[in-house]
Amino acid sequence: MLEQILTGLMYPFLFFSMYFQIFLLISFFEGKRKIKREEKRVITDFPSVTVAIPCWNEEKTLSGTLDSLLKLIYPKDKLKFIIVDDGSTDETFEIAKQYKEKYPDLIEVIKKENGGKHTAMNLALSMCNTELFGCLDADSFVEPKTLSHIVGYFEWDKDVMAVTPCVHIKAPKTLVQRMQAIEYLLGVFIRKAYGEIDAIQVTPGPFSIFKKEVFDKLGPYKKAHNTEDFEITLRMHKNHMKIVNSHKATVYTLGPSTAYGFFKQHLRWARGFIENALDYREMFFKKKYGNFGLFTLPGGFMFVFYAMYTAVFIVYNLTISLSKIIAIIFISGLNMPHFTFKFDFFYFNTNTISFVTMVLFTMLLFVLYIGRELTEDKQQFYRNFPVFFVLFPLFVPLYVSRAVFDIIFSRKNEWVLQDNKRS
Repeated sequence: MLEQILTGLMYPFLFFSMYFQIFLLISFFEGKRKIKREEKRVITDFPSVTVAIPCWNEEKTLSGTLDSLLKLIYPKDKLKFIIVDDGSTDETFEIAKQYKEKYPDLIEVIKKENGGKHTAMNLALSMCNTELFGCLDADSFVEPKTLSHIVGYFEWDKDVMAVTPCVHIKAPKTLVQRMQAIEYLLGVFIRKAYGEIDAIQVTPGPFSIFKKEVFDKLGPYKKAHNTEDFEITLRMHKNHMKIVNSHKATVYTLGPSTAYGFFKQHLRWARGFIENALDYREMFFKKKYGNFGLFTLPGGFMFVFYAMYTAVFIVYNLTISLSKIIAIIFISGLNMPHFTFKFDFFYFNTNTISFVTMVLFTMLLFVLYIGRELTEDKQQFYRNFPVFFVLFPLFVPLYVSRAVFDIIFSRKNEWVLQDNKRS
């Protein structure tokens, strides 16, 4: 009975996956001419910008983050960097003070008791008197033209209230980081396609830039189940504020180097999505919230459901397979079978599920190709994709199922300022 149920659920899952990819591809290609025009535009207006850098024990990366900000090709008299030390116990504050002494007109430094990233952001926000406000996590690094690419969208479209960048993993070395490199490349396409239909799902911590009036109207950041970047996105969509993506605005971030670090990071993200989405459940399937309410939120919950389904499917099939092996051993003993491998197209599985799976796989490769063409970063795709293809589907059911379990049983939501510290 369970086998029939699991097999039956596979068909709507495959349909949903194909619909999701086709929908995003159509959305992307409908806006392709506009995207090409974006790449040719030249910025003429340089609004003032405040960038907050929240820190907690960032002595290893803070200098690199600040150096990348100082190299921005942007009028320095229009910039202000506010470093907020959120109760660090290492040399973070001393490093920040050195930069303050060297660039007194450009950099402000604040030290406070540890209270979480949203409190650090709000402290910087209270000191902001510029037209635009953004954040750069202290484990992230911007390219020199990134800010110029971003602010152009505010000049070209006065309705734009926030712009998200194109985020990549910096110098992936371990298998887990190489897996994330493809995950982030997939995110390049998804965020751009969502941006074309005003349905961007999150304004990520690494260098999303907002008009200051967003916070004047909606209020400051909230703790938001330790995912303040997703909650402010929900709040903006609820108030019909437009968010777009700048695919040429390149930002690099350090990804967790171990499986444990990756799991804890994505567990926080998954739990934050579910809990914040439930807080804004009145937006689901409501036309007045546009494609975000009709597509992004329901699609995210569909993803959660099928991630859990995949976990059950894998465990069930492993259990059945192991039980058969054990039964054979008890009946005939431990005899290693002798076989020779011979490939023959005659035996190739051509049932519906196999065919649709191959189509989805081909579409995934196409989507990743588009993402790679969109961005100026050209990491080693062919080296990283096999790692992603093998490992990522194993992680997703685990961290999503754990997130649902933790929510149901009200388990503590663990969190640190920078996820890569768990690597």
